[in-house]
Amino acid sequence: MSAIRDATRAELAQHGYRGVTFEGVARRAKTSKPVLYRRFASRAHMVVDALIVLPRKPVPESATPSLRGDLLTLLDAIVERFHRIGIDTYRSLIAEADDELLDTITAQLAELAEQTIYRALSEARERGEIGPAQIPDRAATALPALVRDELFFSRDPLDKEALIDILDNVYLPLIQAVSHQSDRSPQRGATIPLS
Repeated sequence: MSAIRDATRAELAQHGYRGVTFEGVARRAKTSKPVLYRRFASRAHMVVDALIVLPRKPVPESATPSLRGDLLTLLDAIVERFHRIGIDTYRSLIAEADDELLDTITAQLAELAEQTIYRALSEARERGEIGPAQIPDRAATALPALVRDELFFSRDPLDKEALIDILDNVYLPLIQAVSHQSDRSPQRGATIPLS
């Protein structure tokens, strides 16, 4: 599988998402198209499989002494990954994704959130930076959703100033509000206790 993943990434880098074909990947990986067709339901499945196993930068145990600092570090990594893979690739993948592939992508994002955002929020709670109330999933994961929206739908490149604006004027006030609410009505869906 590593040869197929390497070949897929090489084709993606050389030709862009629209130029990735089963034929090109098979030729580069020195295998046959039927082998690829048995393993992958579509080009999108093949590309997501290759991207999921990209080496991730290790997440430091305690990157900074503040929630804001930890989240700025995380935002930089998110934007760097989006630009490295390419916004057009992400847009095309979402356009071609079926339900199974969307489930795979969702599971990967949830795993990454557990390792990054939820941990940063938990450490911030231990330091007394945020309140004791449970933080709903949608609130906790709003930050990458806001960044994805900016990356996907804005024509202007996302710069550091825009990231800081999202963090300081939208996400951190949201987290402060929900974490200090002592008498909230029940929320639909799971909540993250972060204790």
